[in-house]
Amino acid sequence: MEVSRPLEKKKPLLRRMMPAPDSERPLRKNRPFLWIMAGNTISVFGDCFNGIALSLWVLQTTGSAKLMAAVQICYMATTILFGTLAGTVADRVDRRKLMLFSDFLRAGIAAALAVCLFYLHAPFPVMLALVTLSAFSSLFQGPAFHASVTQLAGKERIQQATSAVHLTDNVARISGLALAGVAVAAFGGFAAMLFTSVTFFLSGICVLAAGAFSSAGSKTAERAPFFADWSGGFAFIRKDALIRSIVILNPLLILFFMSSLMLIQVVAVKDWKAGPIAFGLIEMCIPLGYMIGAGLILSFSSRLGRRGWWVMTGLVALGPVFVAISFMPAAPAALPLILAAGIMFAFCTMLTQIILRSEVELDMQGRIYGTMGAITNVAPTLGLAVTSALADEWGATRVLEAVGLCLLVSGVAAVWLLKPIRNYR
Repeated sequence: MEVSRPLEKKKPLLRRMMPAPDSERPLRKNRPFLWIMAGNTISVFGDCFNGIALSLWVLQTTGSAKLMAAVQICYMATTILFGTLAGTVADRVDRRKLMLFSDFLRAGIAAALAVCLFYLHAPFPVMLALVTLSAFSSLFQGPAFHASVTQLAGKERIQQATSAVHLTDNVARISGLALAGVAVAAFGGFAAMLFTSVTFFLSGICVLAAGAFSSAGSKTAERAPFFADWSGGFAFIRKDALIRSIVILNPLLILFFMSSLMLIQVVAVKDWKAGPIAFGLIEMCIPLGYMIGAGLILSFSSRLGRRGWWVMTGLVALGPVFVAISFMPAAPAALPLILAAGIMFAFCTMLTQIILRSEVELDMQGRIYGTMGAITNVAPTLGLAVTSALADEWGATRVLEAVGLCLLVSGVAAVWLLKPIRNYR
């Protein structure tokens, strides 16, 4: 008995000497988190080049808007059919391995696409098959990445981690879109697609550099069959009022927001007669506003209370902002309002992501992200189809005003009906 006492005294000292788990470290010292965030940023940047090169190839080779629409339909159909299944897989297998599989597969597909289109001159159906396969592989990367962010950052740093991910994602998207057109014009579509392949490969290398980390979903696979897990995701959303509210709100917000952005572009060209510089400033304001919003949320960290109130405030305010933009006589007068819309959108979307990551258990997050992603990717496509048709008939200004009013009504209804979000602190 006397021998055991010194050993008991040494245990706390040994625990202090052991390195802290990654989730307990500040984000700047959290090596696995930084590596997977870097990989995601690189792949988002590279994917912009692939999107521009592919769109130009379809339009220049076929000249058909219908075939361009077919590419978008394939993306949408793949997401609808397999998005929730991919999320279930992300909850059942090693998420790091799943991200590696997705990154390296997408790298191979992008390289194959470049060779097939620019050297073998493959027909359109071959391109469509490769694009669909790439979209399919991307479905696994998203839920695995988002669930891993929560797992690696830890519950106490979810707000900082989410802000950092969205901030770097937008920087990559803005710079990628800005440089992709120049790169395609200077070096051609083949080089742009090969560059995309390289960025996907580098993304996989970043995931490898993150090192092994345990997957919270691996235990689920031992307890239940695959389709029981799949249906369990829907059952969880149906029963949990807060998560159900987020799954309803997010696609609705994206639908109105993306439709409004498209209409602002049309108004800028047709009514404001915006030149290239003014149009470029309009395009820059939304992502710049989003980055400002992300920076504010990141700087406030855990001091930002009543998150649900901030979400609803931003949602209700967006509608009047878009209505006000429709009354602006010229682009310069609209720029501050467009910037404000980007900031409000950041608060709405990022805080709902933070709430979701905080409240959903790790072994369920893949399914939730897969389901929400499937719905969210479809909603803006339908919204754009309807609003573009109405804009041709009634004029973009009137439709933008109507969309803003609909968003205001939807926001007020959300405040009343989606109480779990409104009351969330």
